[in-house]
Amino acid sequence: MITGQFRIAAQPEKILRHIRKTETCIERGRGLLGCSLLEEGHGMLISPCNSIHTFFMKIPLDIIYLDRSCRIVAMRENMQPYRFSMCRRASSVLELMAGQIHISGLRKGDHLQWIPQP
Repeated sequence: MITGQFRIAAQPEKILRHIRKTETCIERGRGLLGCSLLEEGHGMLISPCNSIHTFFMKIPLDIIYLDRSCRIVAMRENMQPYRFSMCRRASSVLELMAGQIHISGLRKGDHLQWIPQP
């Protein structure tokens, strides 16, 4: 799994610092299953992906759908366990702790910049 961070292109001071990016089918399938706590600024980027489920999850999530250029095309706040969501225009999904969309001030149309960590 690759780790990195996202910056909002128009507001570079706003950063999601601890993002894990999936690299394999197994990592994509597992996602955040088994996670009982997510801290502010932490999350997982699932790519390629345009739908997710929260079956067997223990915590609610904020979901951000990104297109190929990492522009936010849709968002779903406070998605509770045992739900399903999709966005046909998305090529990847960013899963964050519930409330992170509001805390970060993210909006549909924002362009995110992926910065891998060495």
